[in-house]
Amino acid sequence: MARRRDGQVTRDAIVVAAIRILARDGYQGLSARAIAAESGTNLARVNYYFGSKQNLLLEVFVALDDEKVGRQRRMYEEPNAPLSRKWRTAVAFYREDLADGYVRIMQELYAVGYGDARVGQRVRERMNTWRSLIAETMRASLPELSIDLAPEMVASALVSFWLGMESQHLAGASEDEGHFFAILDTVGDWLEALEHRAAGSADRGHLVTPAPD
Repeated sequence: MARRRDGQVTRDAIVVAAIRILARDGYQGLSARAIAAESGTNLARVNYYFGSKQNLLLEVFVALDDEKVGRQRRMYEEPNAPLSRKWRTAVAFYREDLADGYVRIMQELYAVGYGDARVGQRVRERMNTWRSLIAETMRASLPELSIDLAPEMVASALVSFWLGMESQHLAGASEDEGHFFAILDTVGDWLEALEHRAAGSADRGHLVTPAPD
């Protein structure tokens, strides 16, 4: 039991080290030797526990999804939060992810997936999970705001915009060049205005017309 626990601790340390290296140095810096040094273990253990860089990258997906996708799911499934608040929370998450290197990690993994079928499949699974989360939220929220658009199409458009924004941010594009956060804030303001209008319509609908004398 103790040996199994120690083995899991070592595996976790190697995955965390790989995540740090991806965030700091990118995929080109992710060598087994660098991972061993970063994790405080030896090269033989890195190879023993994962066997290949591909296997390690798939474990990195699992670790990141447990944290980041779980966070997104909890946010989107909050029943009493209006869509505008969820949108602004997602923007705040993005700012955090851009600062802590998570955005770079995912873009590095996406690029690996272009030439690696297993990693590419994992990328698509993650994209589909992300799209599904957004589509579920839109399916519940859009009719309330009188927006007649297919939730799946809205979700796909948002994911595509977000990925393009990420790649431009990582390439060094400034806010003056892309107006990224201005666009995100404008969408949040628009959603909030629609919510206020919908709430006003609901209040008017509850007014009772006095009976004639």
